[in-house]
Amino acid sequence: MKNLWIVPGAPLPDGKGWVIWCSRKGEGNFPSPEVEVRRQTTAVSFEAKWELLPKLAGLKRRIGLLTVTLTTPAPSEGAQFRITLTTNNQSQDFDWSTMPYQVSEKGVTFLFASCFWQNNDRDGYYRAGLKDLQTLSNPQFKMLIGDQVYLDWPTDWAMDDPIELFGKRYRQYWGDAFYREALQTCPNFVMCDDHEFWNDFPEFQIQIPQTWDPENRIKYGHGAEELYSQFQRCLNPDQARWYTFAIDPVSFFVTDTRSEREQCNEEGASHFMSEDQWVALETWQASLQGPGVLVLGQPLFQEDGNYKDHSLSNFENDYDRLWRIIERSLGGENLQHQPHDILILSGDIHTGRYAEAHGPFPDAPYGVPEFIASPAAMIDPGNTKPEKPPKKITIRPNAEGGESVWRIDRDRDIEIMTIKNNVGMVKIFPGGQVEGTPRVRFELELWRLPAKVLPPLGVDQYEPAQGMGGPLKKVFTKELLLR
Repeated sequence: MKNLWIVPGAPLPDGKGWVIWCSRKGEGNFPSPEVEVRRQTTAVSFEAKWELLPKLAGLKRRIGLLTVTLTTPAPSEGAQFRITLTTNNQSQDFDWSTMPYQVSEKGVTFLFASCFWQNNDRDGYYRAGLKDLQTLSNPQFKMLIGDQVYLDWPTDWAMDDPIELFGKRYRQYWGDAFYREALQTCPNFVMCDDHEFWNDFPEFQIQIPQTWDPENRIKYGHGAEELYSQFQRCLNPDQARWYTFAIDPVSFFVTDTRSEREQCNEEGASHFMSEDQWVALETWQASLQGPGVLVLGQPLFQEDGNYKDHSLSNFENDYDRLWRIIERSLGGENLQHQPHDILILSGDIHTGRYAEAHGPFPDAPYGVPEFIASPAAMIDPGNTKPEKPPKKITIRPNAEGGESVWRIDRDRDIEIMTIKNNVGMVKIFPGGQVEGTPRVRFELELWRLPAKVLPPLGVDQYEPAQGMGGPLKKVFTKELLLR
Protein backbone atom coordinates (compact mmCIF):
# COMPACT_ATOMS: atom_id res chain seq x y z
CA MET A 1 0.00 0.00 0.00
CA LYS A 2 1.45 3.30 -1.11
CA ASN A 3 0.36 5.41 1.84
CA LEU A 4 1.02 2.89 4.62
CA TRP A 5 4.38 1.29 5.35
CA ILE A 6 4.03 -2.17 6.90
CA VAL A 7 6.67 -4.36 8.55
CA PRO A 8 6.02 -7.55 10.58
CA GLY A 9 7.59 -7.61 14.02
CA ALA A 10 8.31 -10.58 16.24
CA PRO A 11 5.75 -13.37 16.12
CA LEU A 12 3.90 -13.72 19.42
CA PRO A 13 4.98 -16.62 21.66
CA ASP A 14 3.13 -19.96 21.69
CA GLY A 15 1.76 -19.50 18.17
CA LYS A 16 -0.60 -16.71 19.21
CA GLY A 17 -0.09 -14.26 16.33
CA TRP A 18 2.02 -11.27 15.29
CA VAL A 19 2.99 -7.69 16.01
CA ILE A 20 2.69 -5.52 12.88
CA TRP A 21 4.41 -2.13 12.50
CA CYS A 22 2.52 0.50 10.50
CA SER A 23 3.62 4.01 9.52
CA ARG A 24 1.89 6.85 7.71
CA LYS A 25 3.15 10.21 6.47
CA GLY A 26 2.39 13.20 8.67
CA GLU A 27 2.36 13.69 12.43
CA GLY A 28 -1.37 13.29 13.08
CA ASN A 29 -3.21 10.30 14.52
CA PHE A 30 -4.34 7.61 12.11
CA PRO A 31 -6.57 4.54 12.55
CA SER A 32 -5.56 0.90 12.44
CA PRO A 33 -5.85 -0.83 9.09
CA GLU A 34 -8.62 -3.40 8.80
CA VAL A 35 -7.43 -6.96 9.30
CA GLU A 36 -8.47 -10.33 7.91
CA VAL A 37 -6.71 -13.60 8.80
CA ARG A 38 -7.11 -16.86 6.90
CA ARG A 39 -5.54 -20.28 7.12
CA GLN A 40 -5.66 -21.68 3.62
CA THR A 41 -9.16 -20.50 2.62
CA THR A 42 -10.77 -20.53 6.06
CA ALA A 43 -11.30 -17.33 8.01
CA VAL A 44 -9.69 -17.38 11.46
CA SER A 45 -10.97 -15.48 14.50
CA PHE A 46 -8.64 -13.11 16.32
CA GLU A 47 -8.42 -10.03 18.50
CA ALA A 48 -6.71 -6.83 17.29
CA LYS A 49 -5.09 -4.21 19.51
CA TRP A 50 -3.93 -0.86 18.11
CA GLU A 51 -1.31 1.37 19.75
CA LEU A 52 -0.08 4.68 18.34
CA LEU A 53 3.48 5.41 19.39
CA PRO A 54 4.31 8.91 20.70
CA LYS A 55 4.68 11.63 18.08
CA LEU A 56 8.27 12.67 17.33
CA ALA A 57 8.46 16.26 16.15
CA GLY A 58 10.66 16.40 13.06
CA LEU A 59 10.15 12.78 12.00
CA LYS A 60 7.37 13.73 9.56
CA ARG A 61 5.71 10.34 10.07
CA ARG A 62 3.53 8.63 12.66
CA ILE A 63 3.94 5.01 13.76
CA GLY A 64 1.47 2.50 15.20
CA LEU A 65 1.67 -1.11 16.38
CA LEU A 66 -1.08 -3.58 15.50
CA THR A 67 -1.08 -6.73 17.65
CA VAL A 68 -3.07 -9.58 16.11
CA THR A 69 -3.80 -12.35 18.64
CA LEU A 70 -5.36 -15.57 17.36
CA THR A 71 -8.34 -16.82 19.36
CA THR A 72 -7.01 -20.37 18.97
CA PRO A 73 -3.19 -20.52 18.98
CA ALA A 74 -1.52 -22.32 16.11
CA PRO A 75 0.11 -25.76 16.52
CA SER A 76 3.45 -26.01 18.32
CA GLU A 77 5.37 -26.50 15.07
CA GLY A 78 3.95 -23.25 13.65
CA ALA A 79 1.53 -22.71 10.79
CA GLN A 80 1.20 -20.46 7.76
CA PHE A 81 -1.53 -17.82 7.61
CA ARG A 82 -2.56 -15.16 5.11
CA ILE A 83 -2.98 -11.73 6.71
CA THR A 84 -4.79 -9.08 4.68
CA LEU A 85 -4.48 -5.44 5.72
CA THR A 86 -6.77 -2.81 4.19
CA THR A 87 -6.79 0.97 4.43
CA ASN A 88 -8.40 3.59 2.17
CA ASN A 89 -9.80 0.80 -0.04
CA GLN A 90 -6.27 -0.52 -0.70
CA SER A 91 -5.31 -4.01 0.45
CA GLN A 92 -2.10 -5.98 0.77
CA ASP A 93 -1.69 -9.71 1.50
CA PHE A 94 1.10 -11.25 3.56
CA ASP A 95 1.86 -14.93 4.15
CA TRP A 96 3.45 -15.29 7.58
CA SER A 97 4.05 -18.19 9.93
CA THR A 98 3.23 -18.22 13.60
CA MET A 99 6.05 -18.79 16.08
CA PRO A 100 6.98 -22.46 16.53
CA TYR A 101 7.34 -23.29 20.20
CA GLN A 102 8.58 -26.84 19.96
CA VAL A 103 11.18 -28.48 17.74
CA SER A 104 9.38 -31.19 15.78
CA GLU A 105 10.21 -33.46 12.86
CA LYS A 106 8.85 -30.69 10.63
CA GLY A 107 11.77 -28.57 11.79
CA VAL A 108 12.25 -24.88 12.50
CA THR A 109 13.93 -22.61 9.95
CA PHE A 110 15.04 -19.03 10.40
CA LEU A 111 17.32 -16.53 8.69
CA PHE A 112 19.71 -14.03 10.23
CA ALA A 113 21.49 -11.06 8.69
CA SER A 114 23.36 -7.88 9.58
CA CYS A 115 24.91 -4.79 8.02
CA PHE A 116 22.62 -3.59 5.25
CA TRP A 117 23.86 -0.52 3.39
CA GLN A 118 20.87 0.56 1.34
CA ASN A 119 22.90 2.88 -0.88
CA ASN A 120 24.37 -0.19 -2.57
CA ASP A 121 21.05 -2.00 -2.97
CA ARG A 122 18.80 0.36 -4.91
CA ASP A 123 17.92 -2.45 -7.33
CA GLY A 124 16.62 -4.68 -4.52
CA TYR A 125 19.09 -7.57 -4.60
CA TYR A 126 18.71 -8.16 -0.85
CA ARG A 127 14.95 -8.37 -1.34
CA ALA A 128 15.38 -10.74 -4.30
CA GLY A 129 17.65 -13.04 -2.30
CA LEU A 130 15.34 -13.12 0.74
CA LYS A 131 12.29 -13.81 -1.43
CA ASP A 132 14.12 -16.69 -3.12
CA LEU A 133 15.13 -18.10 0.27
CA GLN A 134 11.54 -17.76 1.47
CA THR A 135 10.33 -19.78 -1.51
CA LEU A 136 13.13 -22.32 -1.14
CA SER A 137 12.99 -23.06 2.61
CA ASN A 138 9.97 -21.18 4.04
CA PRO A 139 11.76 -19.72 7.09
CA GLN A 140 9.31 -18.95 9.89
CA PHE A 141 11.13 -15.81 11.04
CA LYS A 142 14.34 -13.89 10.65
CA MET A 143 16.71 -12.19 13.05
CA LEU A 144 18.09 -8.79 12.06
CA ILE A 145 21.11 -8.54 14.32
CA GLY A 146 22.42 -5.03 13.87
CA ASP A 147 23.18 -2.26 11.40
CA GLN A 148 19.82 -2.45 9.65
CA VAL A 149 20.38 1.24 8.92
CA TYR A 150 23.55 3.33 8.62
CA LEU A 151 22.79 6.64 10.31
CA ASP A 152 26.39 7.81 10.06
CA TRP A 153 27.34 7.11 6.46
CA PRO A 154 27.52 9.14 4.31
CA THR A 155 28.47 11.64 7.01
CA ASP A 156 26.24 14.47 5.79
CA TRP A 157 25.29 15.59 9.29
CA ALA A 158 24.30 19.13 8.29
CA MET A 159 21.21 19.32 10.52
CA ASP A 160 21.37 20.28 14.19
CA ASP A 161 18.19 18.45 15.24
CA PRO A 162 18.93 14.71 15.65
CA ILE A 163 15.33 13.59 14.97
CA GLU A 164 15.29 15.46 11.65
CA LEU A 165 18.79 14.17 10.83
CA PHE A 166 18.22 10.52 11.67
CA GLY A 167 14.60 10.60 10.54
CA LYS A 168 15.80 11.51 7.05
CA ARG A 169 17.98 8.39 6.92
CA TYR A 170 15.27 6.10 8.29
CA ARG A 171 12.85 7.45 5.69
CA GLN A 172 15.46 6.72 3.00
CA TYR A 173 15.69 3.08 4.13
CA TRP A 174 12.13 2.25 5.17
CA GLY A 175 10.75 4.38 2.32
CA ASP A 176 12.48 2.10 -0.19
CA ALA A 177 9.79 -0.35 -1.38
CA PHE A 178 12.47 -2.97 -2.09
CA TYR A 179 13.74 -2.79 1.51
CA ARG A 180 10.23 -3.01 2.92
CA GLU A 181 9.60 -6.09 0.77
CA ALA A 182 12.77 -7.61 2.21
CA LEU A 183 11.50 -6.94 5.73
CA GLN A 184 8.04 -8.27 4.84
CA THR A 185 9.16 -11.74 3.70
CA CYS A 186 8.63 -13.15 7.23
CA PRO A 187 8.35 -11.84 10.83
CA ASN A 188 11.37 -10.10 12.35
CA PHE A 189 13.26 -10.09 15.63
CA VAL A 190 15.75 -7.19 15.82
CA MET A 191 18.73 -5.94 17.77
CA CYS A 192 20.92 -2.88 17.29
CA ASP A 193 24.60 -2.31 16.79
CA ASP A 194 26.72 0.78 16.32
CA HIS A 195 25.39 2.10 12.99
CA GLU A 196 21.94 2.48 14.50
CA PHE A 197 23.82 5.34 16.20
CA TRP A 198 27.29 5.95 14.70
CA ASN A 199 30.43 3.94 14.17
CA ASP A 200 31.81 2.64 17.50
CA PHE A 201 29.00 4.27 19.50
CA PRO A 202 29.20 5.79 22.12
CA GLU A 203 32.78 6.76 21.29
CA PHE A 204 34.17 9.93 19.74
CA GLN A 205 34.70 9.65 15.97
CA ILE A 206 37.11 11.97 14.14
CA GLN A 207 34.98 12.03 10.97
CA ILE A 208 31.80 13.16 12.79
CA PRO A 209 32.19 16.62 14.39
CA GLN A 210 28.92 16.21 16.30
CA THR A 211 30.60 13.47 18.40
CA TRP A 212 33.58 15.60 19.46
CA ASP A 213 31.73 17.18 22.37
CA PRO A 214 30.41 14.93 25.21
CA GLU A 215 27.13 16.86 25.46
CA ASN A 216 26.57 16.46 21.73
CA ARG A 217 27.23 12.73 21.98
CA ILE A 218 24.47 12.51 24.57
CA LYS A 219 22.14 14.66 22.44
CA TYR A 220 22.64 12.68 19.22
CA GLY A 221 22.70 9.38 21.08
CA HIS A 222 19.28 10.11 22.58
CA GLY A 223 17.94 11.08 19.16
CA ALA A 224 19.22 7.87 17.57
CA GLU A 225 17.74 5.85 20.45
CA GLU A 226 14.29 7.42 19.92
CA LEU A 227 14.34 6.54 16.23
CA TYR A 228 15.64 3.02 16.92
CA SER A 229 12.84 2.55 19.43
CA GLN A 230 10.10 3.60 16.98
CA PHE A 231 11.40 1.87 13.86
CA GLN A 232 13.01 -1.27 15.28
CA ARG A 233 12.98 -2.00 19.01
CA CYS A 234 9.19 -1.76 19.15
CA LEU A 235 9.06 -4.89 16.95
CA ASN A 236 10.57 -7.03 19.71
CA PRO A 237 8.78 -9.01 22.42
CA ASP A 238 7.61 -6.38 24.94
CA GLN A 239 9.49 -3.79 22.82
CA ALA A 240 12.64 -4.90 24.67
CA ARG A 241 16.30 -4.08 24.03
CA TRP A 242 17.31 -7.63 24.98
CA TYR A 243 15.03 -10.62 25.37
CA THR A 244 14.65 -14.38 25.41
CA PHE A 245 12.36 -16.82 23.65
CA ALA A 246 12.21 -20.59 23.44
CA ILE A 247 11.49 -23.25 20.85
CA ASP A 248 11.53 -26.18 23.22
CA PRO A 249 14.13 -27.52 24.05
CA VAL A 250 16.18 -24.73 22.44
CA SER A 251 16.36 -21.35 24.18
CA PHE A 252 17.48 -18.04 22.63
CA PHE A 253 18.97 -14.99 24.33
CA VAL A 254 19.21 -11.92 22.10
CA THR A 255 21.59 -9.41 23.66
CA ASP A 256 21.99 -5.66 23.34
CA THR A 257 25.70 -4.98 23.69
CA ARG A 258 25.47 -1.51 22.12
CA SER A 259 22.76 0.85 23.39
CA GLU A 260 23.73 0.28 27.06
CA ARG A 261 27.47 0.45 26.34
CA GLU A 262 29.80 2.75 28.27
CA GLN A 263 32.83 4.44 26.77
CA CYS A 264 35.72 2.01 26.81
CA ASN A 265 38.54 2.72 29.27
CA GLU A 266 42.08 1.41 29.10
CA GLU A 267 41.65 -0.76 32.20
CA GLY A 268 38.90 -2.82 30.51
CA ALA A 269 36.55 -2.18 33.45
CA SER A 270 33.79 -0.37 31.52
CA HIS A 271 30.66 -2.25 30.49
CA PHE A 272 28.98 -3.23 27.24
CA MET A 273 25.81 -4.42 29.03
CA SER A 274 23.87 -3.22 32.06
CA GLU A 275 23.81 -5.24 35.26
CA ASP A 276 20.11 -5.99 34.69
CA GLN A 277 20.98 -7.62 31.38
CA TRP A 278 23.84 -9.57 32.95
CA VAL A 279 21.52 -10.95 35.62
CA ALA A 280 18.98 -11.94 32.96
CA LEU A 281 21.70 -13.63 30.87
CA GLU A 282 23.08 -15.57 33.84
CA THR A 283 19.55 -16.63 34.84
CA TRP A 284 18.93 -17.78 31.25
CA GLN A 285 22.08 -19.93 31.26
CA ALA A 286 21.26 -21.48 34.61
CA SER A 287 17.77 -22.36 33.37
CA LEU A 288 18.75 -24.04 30.08
CA GLN A 289 17.10 -27.40 29.45
CA GLY A 290 18.69 -27.91 26.07
CA PRO A 291 21.02 -26.08 23.67
CA GLY A 292 21.26 -22.31 23.91
CA VAL A 293 21.53 -19.82 21.05
CA LEU A 294 23.26 -16.61 22.11
CA VAL A 295 22.92 -13.72 19.66
CA LEU A 296 25.62 -11.04 19.91
CA GLY A 297 25.92 -7.74 18.08
CA GLN A 298 29.67 -8.28 17.71
CA PRO A 299 31.59 -11.56 17.42
CA LEU A 300 32.81 -13.42 20.47
CA PHE A 301 35.91 -14.44 18.47
CA GLN A 302 37.55 -11.14 17.58
CA GLU A 303 40.90 -9.44 18.11
CA ASP A 304 40.98 -6.39 20.36
CA GLY A 305 39.84 -3.25 18.56
CA ASN A 306 41.11 0.30 18.95
CA TYR A 307 39.86 3.89 18.89
CA LYS A 308 38.47 3.31 15.39
CA ASP A 309 36.20 0.44 16.45
CA HIS A 310 36.24 -1.37 19.80
CA SER A 311 35.56 -5.10 20.11
CA LEU A 312 33.81 -6.89 22.96
CA SER A 313 37.23 -8.08 24.13
CA ASN A 314 38.29 -4.45 24.80
CA PHE A 315 35.82 -4.57 27.71
CA GLU A 316 38.00 -7.10 29.47
CA ASN A 317 35.95 -7.69 32.63
CA ASP A 318 32.65 -8.03 30.77
CA TYR A 319 34.25 -10.19 28.08
CA ASP A 320 35.62 -12.63 30.68
CA ARG A 321 32.22 -12.64 32.40
CA LEU A 322 30.56 -13.61 29.12
CA TRP A 323 33.00 -16.48 28.63
CA ARG A 324 32.42 -17.67 32.20
CA ILE A 325 28.69 -17.97 31.46
CA ILE A 326 29.47 -20.15 28.44
CA GLU A 327 31.93 -22.24 30.44
CA ARG A 328 29.39 -22.80 33.21
CA SER A 329 26.93 -24.06 30.61
CA LEU A 330 29.45 -26.48 29.11
CA GLY A 331 30.39 -27.62 32.62
CA GLY A 332 26.82 -28.44 33.64
CA GLU A 333 26.48 -25.65 36.19
CA ASN A 334 22.73 -25.17 35.91
CA LEU A 335 19.47 -26.25 37.53
CA GLN A 336 19.58 -29.57 35.66
CA HIS A 337 23.27 -30.25 36.38
CA GLN A 338 23.62 -31.18 32.71
CA PRO A 339 26.05 -29.66 30.18
CA HIS A 340 24.43 -27.61 27.43
CA ASP A 341 26.10 -26.30 24.30
CA ILE A 342 25.72 -22.67 23.26
CA LEU A 343 25.75 -21.66 19.59
CA ILE A 344 26.87 -18.07 18.99
CA LEU A 345 25.24 -16.07 16.17
CA SER A 346 26.70 -12.70 15.25
CA GLY A 347 27.33 -10.14 12.52
CA ASP A 348 29.00 -6.69 12.33
CA ILE A 349 32.39 -7.52 10.77
CA HIS A 350 31.43 -7.60 7.06
CA THR A 351 32.59 -11.22 6.93
CA GLY A 352 30.50 -14.37 6.66
CA ARG A 353 32.28 -16.93 8.83
CA TYR A 354 32.02 -20.20 10.75
CA ALA A 355 34.62 -21.02 13.39
CA GLU A 356 35.00 -23.11 16.55
CA ALA A 357 36.99 -22.39 19.70
CA HIS A 358 38.22 -25.45 21.60
CA GLY A 359 39.26 -25.34 25.23
CA PRO A 360 38.98 -27.19 28.54
CA PHE A 361 35.83 -29.20 27.70
CA PRO A 362 36.88 -32.26 25.62
CA ASP A 363 33.34 -33.70 25.78
CA ALA A 364 32.10 -30.72 23.73
CA PRO A 365 33.06 -31.85 20.21
CA TYR A 366 32.30 -28.45 18.65
CA GLY A 367 33.78 -26.47 21.52
CA VAL A 368 32.08 -23.09 21.21
CA PRO A 369 30.72 -22.71 17.66
CA GLU A 370 30.27 -19.21 16.21
CA PHE A 371 28.36 -18.52 12.99
CA ILE A 372 28.49 -15.00 11.49
CA ALA A 373 26.40 -13.52 8.65
CA SER A 374 27.64 -10.11 7.44
CA PRO A 375 27.16 -8.03 5.32
CA ALA A 376 23.71 -8.13 3.73
CA ALA A 377 24.90 -5.26 1.50
CA MET A 378 28.54 -4.15 1.73
CA ILE A 379 29.28 -0.57 2.71
CA ASP A 380 32.00 1.40 0.93
CA PRO A 381 34.74 1.57 1.98
CA GLY A 382 34.24 -2.04 3.02
CA ASN A 383 36.37 -5.09 3.64
CA THR A 384 38.91 -6.11 1.02
CA LYS A 385 39.57 -9.42 2.80
CA PRO A 386 37.75 -11.45 5.47
CA GLU A 387 38.37 -10.78 9.14
CA LYS A 388 39.96 -13.80 10.82
CA PRO A 389 39.32 -14.68 14.47
CA PRO A 390 42.21 -14.71 16.94
CA LYS A 391 44.23 -17.91 17.31
CA LYS A 392 43.94 -17.91 21.10
CA ILE A 393 41.55 -16.45 23.68
CA THR A 394 42.61 -16.40 27.34
CA ILE A 395 40.01 -15.99 30.10
CA ARG A 396 41.05 -14.78 33.58
CA PRO A 397 39.42 -15.71 35.86
CA ASN A 398 37.52 -18.57 34.26
CA ALA A 399 34.42 -20.28 35.67
CA GLU A 400 36.61 -22.16 38.15
CA GLY A 401 38.54 -19.08 39.28
CA GLY A 402 41.68 -19.97 37.32
CA GLU A 403 42.62 -19.47 33.67
CA SER A 404 41.13 -20.91 30.49
CA VAL A 405 42.73 -20.97 27.08
CA TRP A 406 40.49 -21.35 24.04
CA ARG A 407 42.22 -22.01 20.72
CA ILE A 408 41.07 -21.61 17.14
CA ASP A 409 43.08 -23.62 14.63
CA ARG A 410 42.84 -21.53 11.48
CA ASP A 411 43.43 -24.56 9.27
CA ARG A 412 40.93 -26.84 11.04
CA ASP A 413 38.36 -24.76 12.95
CA ILE A 414 37.53 -22.06 10.39
CA GLU A 415 35.31 -23.54 7.68
CA ILE A 416 34.15 -20.48 5.74
CA MET A 417 35.21 -16.85 5.40
CA THR A 418 33.73 -14.59 2.74
CA ILE A 419 33.16 -10.88 2.18
CA LYS A 420 30.45 -11.48 -0.40
CA ASN A 421 26.98 -10.21 0.55
CA ASN A 422 25.41 -13.00 2.58
CA VAL A 423 22.57 -14.23 4.79
CA GLY A 424 22.71 -17.06 7.31
CA MET A 425 20.10 -19.81 7.57
CA VAL A 426 19.60 -22.10 10.57
CA LYS A 427 17.43 -25.22 10.54
CA ILE A 428 16.64 -27.06 13.78
CA PHE A 429 15.44 -30.69 14.06
CA PRO A 430 15.30 -33.38 16.73
CA GLY A 431 18.72 -35.04 16.89
CA GLY A 432 17.98 -38.30 18.69
CA GLN A 433 20.37 -39.39 21.41
CA VAL A 434 24.13 -39.74 21.53
CA GLU A 435 25.42 -41.93 24.38
CA GLY A 436 22.09 -41.54 26.14
CA THR A 437 22.05 -37.72 25.92
CA PRO A 438 19.27 -36.04 23.88
CA ARG A 439 20.60 -33.92 21.02
CA VAL A 440 19.18 -31.26 18.74
CA ARG A 441 20.36 -31.10 15.14
CA PHE A 442 21.31 -27.67 13.82
CA GLU A 443 21.89 -27.29 10.09
CA LEU A 444 23.81 -24.10 9.35
CA GLU A 445 23.88 -22.61 5.86
CA LEU A 446 25.48 -19.45 4.48
CA TRP A 447 23.93 -18.05 1.32
CA ARG A 448 25.66 -15.60 -1.00
CA LEU A 449 23.32 -12.86 -2.16
CA PRO A 450 23.24 -11.40 -5.65
CA ALA A 451 24.60 -7.86 -6.03
CA LYS A 452 26.00 -5.50 -8.63
CA VAL A 453 27.88 -2.21 -9.00
CA LEU A 454 25.64 0.84 -9.31
CA PRO A 455 26.60 4.29 -10.62
CA PRO A 456 26.92 7.17 -8.12
CA LEU A 457 23.88 9.38 -7.58
CA GLY A 458 25.19 12.10 -5.27
CA VAL A 459 26.04 12.67 -1.64
CA ASP A 460 22.84 11.32 -0.09
CA GLN A 461 22.86 8.23 -2.31
CA TYR A 462 26.56 7.56 -2.50
CA GLU A 463 27.48 4.33 -4.24
CA PRO A 464 30.59 2.19 -3.68
CA ALA A 465 33.06 1.24 -6.35
CA GLN A 466 32.87 -2.34 -5.08
CA GLY A 467 30.22 -4.85 -6.17
CA MET A 468 30.04 -8.57 -5.58
CA GLY A 469 27.89 -9.91 -8.41
CA GLY A 470 26.61 -13.41 -8.97
CA PRO A 471 23.37 -15.30 -8.29
CA LEU A 472 22.00 -16.56 -4.97
CA LYS A 473 24.22 -19.48 -3.98
CA LYS A 474 24.70 -21.71 -0.94
CA VAL A 475 28.41 -21.45 -0.10
CA PHE A 476 28.59 -23.26 3.23
CA THR A 477 26.75 -25.94 5.20
CA LYS A 478 27.48 -27.50 8.58
CA GLU A 479 25.60 -29.92 10.82
CA LEU A 480 25.87 -29.75 14.61
CA LEU A 481 24.39 -32.15 17.17
CA LEU A 482 24.09 -30.00 20.28
CA ARG A 483 23.17 -31.00 23.84
